[in-house]
Amino acid sequence: MVDFPGYNLSGAVASFLFILLTMKQSEDFRVIGPAHPILARVGEDALLTCQLLPKRTTMHMEVRWYRSEPSTPVFVHRDGVEVTEMQMEEYRGQVEWIENGIAKGNVALKIHNIQPSDNGQYWCHFQDGNYCGETSLLLKVADLGSAPNIHMEGPGESGVQLVRTTRGWFPEPQVYWEDIQGEKLLAVSEHHIQDEDGLFYVEATLVVRNASAESVSCLVHNPVLTEEKGSVISLPEKLQTELGKYEVVAHTCGGSLCPPQQREGSYHETM
Repeated sequence: MVDFPGYNLSGAVASFLFILLTMKQSEDFRVIGPAHPILARVGEDALLTCQLLPKRTTMHMEVRWYRSEPSTPVFVHRDGVEVTEMQMEEYRGQVEWIENGIAKGNVALKIHNIQPSDNGQYWCHFQDGNYCGETSLLLKVADLGSAPNIHMEGPGESGVQLVRTTRGWFPEPQVYWEDIQGEKLLAVSEHHIQDEDGLFYVEATLVVRNASAESVSCLVHNPVLTEEKGSVISLPEKLQTELGKYEVVAHTCGGSLCPPQQREGSYHETM
């Protein structure tokens, strides 16, 4: 054996063996999750899954599902028994451990009656002795709300106001107004309110000034489901005539203040 002054060969061998042992332990198994986000509608059940590779039983391991903090888990299964002491209060009675695949390292947790608050990232964490491994997965919660309800107010000084309301959407929806040709119209105001259940209520107002407008559509789009609901309101012919009279008033008055007899309620006389 070649002697290297100042170098402890036995220590080097021990360090090398330790590195090999550590590498073997770290490659003992790995955890994988779904390749794509899991989609669930409000009120449905969602199944969260993860897999050990190579496949092996998880019966005597600790499996911990958590969101942001491992210390406050959604669910813990240890040595074949459910552990409830640290479980998040909102998931008590809402989650179910699925045992069908644990002999092959396939772990599944079912969340019942999905709510908007369940939306987001989850972690699947394994502990086997001194080794631990985990993976994350994304749960996307979505729901279609009500079809938009449109009611008419006016005509007023600036035209006819169309007010649209809809509720029960998640996540926050996108709202569009369109004319009969499918051209986008710009709302003058739009309010999105999230209720205590996490669902969105939306109210939007459009002012119609064009006398040629026969009908207006409102579309509410869910960006996660890529689905939408819509409603159409037809403007009565009489109202279109009223808008035509208003256009004459607006043109006659220009940028100056209209005389009292030409303001709202009296412009019918200008034609």
